[in-house]
Amino acid sequence: MAGIPGNRAYLLAGKQTEKGKAPSAFQDKYFFEGGNIAPTQGTDQLAETDDNRNAGDFYVTQTAVEGSPEVYVRDESIHHMLEYGLGSASHEGETNFTHKISSAATLPYITFGKSQGGLLYEQYNDCKVDELTISAGTAAPLVVAASIMGRSATRLKNVWSAENAEGVKAALPTASTVAPFNYNQALVKIAGAETRLVSSFECTISNNTSLQQTDDSIPLDVVEGTFAVTLGFDLIFESLAEYNKFHYGGESGVAQSNVLYTTNASFEFSSGANNSLLFTFPKLAYTEFPVEPDPGGGPVVVSVRAAAQRHAEGFVAATVKNQIEK
Repeated sequence: MAGIPGNRAYLLAGKQTEKGKAPSAFQDKYFFEGGNIAPTQGTDQLAETDDNRNAGDFYVTQTAVEGSPEVYVRDESIHHMLEYGLGSASHEGETNFTHKISSAATLPYITFGKSQGGLLYEQYNDCKVDELTISAGTAAPLVVAASIMGRSATRLKNVWSAENAEGVKAALPTASTVAPFNYNQALVKIAGAETRLVSSFECTISNNTSLQQTDDSIPLDVVEGTFAVTLGFDLIFESLAEYNKFHYGGESGVAQSNVLYTTNASFEFSSGANNSLLFTFPKLAYTEFPVEPDPGGGPVVVSVRAAAQRHAEGFVAATVKNQIEK
């Protein structure tokens, strides 16, 4: 077969201690479920009144790294990806470990790497997570999509290894073969009460990062912007309780209200007592609660959308249990 196979690829990730300093070892190796990450090159075109009908020449304005790789959510590595997107993590335990991840004012710099077909090896330096979306539909595995911005890319001549003089001087970690979390493992609570009516999950963590360019095509930095968290889920509509709270100010309300209804929610995915992923949203405001007619007569399912509100415990907290120390 001519050309390299598209399904022979992997993604590497490791947290840096500071800008401009690659980690001594990658933390995780992932296989792509979708998406990509790659160098970028911005260009523009010269335009001047030189009495020439030929279009002006192009020139490079900026070089950087962008991408949105998608990987399955596994308990062995998701605490790292969540720390990249939220900023802070604490770790406790001896054999079975608990990782508590929360938002911070600044994000860590991450080095990512990509191997494609045993031919292309690239390292992406000084990256930050612009957006992290964790999602799953009914009976489907959880997927995390990480929107990434980085300062620069380096092409390596050989695969990463302890003997490699370029880039990260460390042997590759092994990709996990543990089954990813599945929505069938979900325990959902709305306002503290368990419900079996929710059939999907989509949490988006947005850092609104931007590239800061000064006197070089390589950006000076990747900077954080406004932090926001949104939640989406599908809810089988068989009660007016949540609908009334959203539109009418309470479970028994009949008049539209200008009071914003807020609630709390949690989604836990568990494959055992010591292997789980828990998202806690202390304060949510519904932004959409559409109840739509269906000429086909099927059960009504509401695509609820909500935004995290300011709270002493933050917009969202994540707790991961696994057998990885840090």
